[in-house]
Amino acid sequence: MNDKATIKLPKNVWLIFVSLYITEYVGIGFLTIALALILRKDGMELNQLSLIPLMMLPIGLKILWAPIVDKYLKRRLSHYRNWLIISLTLMLVCLMNIAFLDPIKQFHIILPIIFIFSTMTATQELAISGLVCNVFLAEQRYLISSIKTSGSMIGNILGGGVILLLYAYIGWMWCLLLITVLIGFTLIQLFFFEEYRYCQNQPIAESNDPQYWKNLITIWKGKINWLVILLLLPFSFLPAYNLLSPILVDDGWSLPDIAILLKVFGSIVSLVAVVLISKILKRFTRKQSLTYSLLFHAFCLLSFIPISLGYVNVFSVYLACFLYFFSLPLMSIAITAIIIDNSDCSQARSTACNAQSAPSFICGFIVISLSYYLAQKFGYFPVVIGSIALAFFNGYYASKAIKN
Repeated sequence: MNDKATIKLPKNVWLIFVSLYITEYVGIGFLTIALALILRKDGMELNQLSLIPLMMLPIGLKILWAPIVDKYLKRRLSHYRNWLIISLTLMLVCLMNIAFLDPIKQFHIILPIIFIFSTMTATQELAISGLVCNVFLAEQRYLISSIKTSGSMIGNILGGGVILLLYAYIGWMWCLLLITVLIGFTLIQLFFFEEYRYCQNQPIAESNDPQYWKNLITIWKGKINWLVILLLLPFSFLPAYNLLSPILVDDGWSLPDIAILLKVFGSIVSLVAVVLISKILKRFTRKQSLTYSLLFHAFCLLSFIPISLGYVNVFSVYLACFLYFFSLPLMSIAITAIIIDNSDCSQARSTACNAQSAPSFICGFIVISLSYYLAQKFGYFPVVIGSIALAFFNGYYASKAIKN
């Protein structure tokens, strides 16, 4: 293990991680939100558009091949960098192919390419997780968690907002080629990145140790309370946000206006929040930052109550979104830092990281479906109130159950 005093991370290393997190979200942001809006505007039926989210399933199932990313492609100069180079290269190939296809006439060809692209995006995320655990010390993890959150927001702004707005001026092909330029810039940086030079720990020797797969289970040893918090998380913060879109559609908002509100405005607010508040979290213990961020987010969710009762106006909607997206990154930074801490001593660090992310992600699919069903049956207000109650309970539970 390297001496902490000798680890000096130059600016180019931080820039690589900024670029990686942006490119992780910019392509997906465009191929989910922007593509659906473009195709809907051109008259595509909703049942066809429903196929696009299905092509993103690999992102939710990435934990299944996380042990493979941890175990293989260890070379003399790098390990996770090898996976990043492969995934980004294939993402470029996918985008180059999609760019020269007609999204309406050749939709059936574009769909499997999007599936491959999302698989490579998931693999990229796995490799980044392992790399972060190796490179950053405990005191640096709030900062890298902030960079992750910021990168996701910038990626969403670019992919789901800016490039969508440019579509009217430069067209389909140039929108895709613009995304390839962003990914290509990151790929070039990776070729000059010396991974092992900045690792805290020496590379783990290749072996047939079954612990690579056992980490899916052993990571939870002594962390049942942490698992409960992660399982409750999507049930507390997703329903109010998830139901906002149908509420706005019912009120007559246009799809572009909704996209700008949720993807552009929301991402900008979160980005500002990261810059303003991430340094404050360093002053707290992990338990304090988690508890305070969960409770603060719960209080912010109260702003959705008037909207759920039908009091929908521009001010109330933008206020609720401002509070939601301002508090969301605080919670994300605190949770990400703890996830990295818990993965520190694992042999399969990417597997350990993503095993902890998987419960919330999987429950997210359930929450999205359940919130629509319950809102149809009981109305928006009871669902929103129920989720807010869970949010406060989760914050209280964290304050009692989690140890520093």
